[in-house]
Amino acid sequence: MLNWLRRAVLHRIYRRTIKKNSATQKKGSSKKLRTIAVILDHRLGVDKEHFKEIGSYFKIPRRNVKVLTFFQSPKQINESNYSSSCTPKNISNLGVLNGVVSDFCNQGYDVLINFYDQDDVDLKYLSAKADKKLSIGFKSVDHALNDLIIEVDAQNIEVFSSECIKYLEIFFNSRK
Repeated sequence: MLNWLRRAVLHRIYRRTIKKNSATQKKGSSKKLRTIAVILDHRLGVDKEHFKEIGSYFKIPRRNVKVLTFFQSPKQINESNYSSSCTPKNISNLGVLNGVVSDFCNQGYDVLINFYDQDDVDLKYLSAKADKKLSIGFKSVDHALNDLIIEVDAQNIEVFSSECIKYLEIFFNSRK
């Protein structure tokens, strides 16, 4: 019962955040891609290195490609991923972000990749709160979140990566 109430309240806060984000203008885009952020659902079993490779294609330093992995339970996080992982416990019942999540969302990014294909209010709220110029995601997630929707199977990371690179080259004019 309590989990249902938490999700209902968070969903309402999420809708307000989306409405507020759509009412404000996006920051001006730059000609060069400098930073990439990824919200990754661990249930998909995708390695973070795939996103670092997208960054290396655009000659972005590895430190400028941030991947936040979302786990359903803190028990699933191993120590090597602790500093770049989060759970629903990092989001309060009233939508206040804490810890790693707060730092991740407050940092500005050129591109945010929403790499999850489930309609999870926690993941959607993180995406809505992240400070980004352009967001990329899947068709199965709320369309209001993403500026670019790529319709591929989330398990096919190679196709997703190549499509991302293709469109990012168009948006950011080159890979220099």
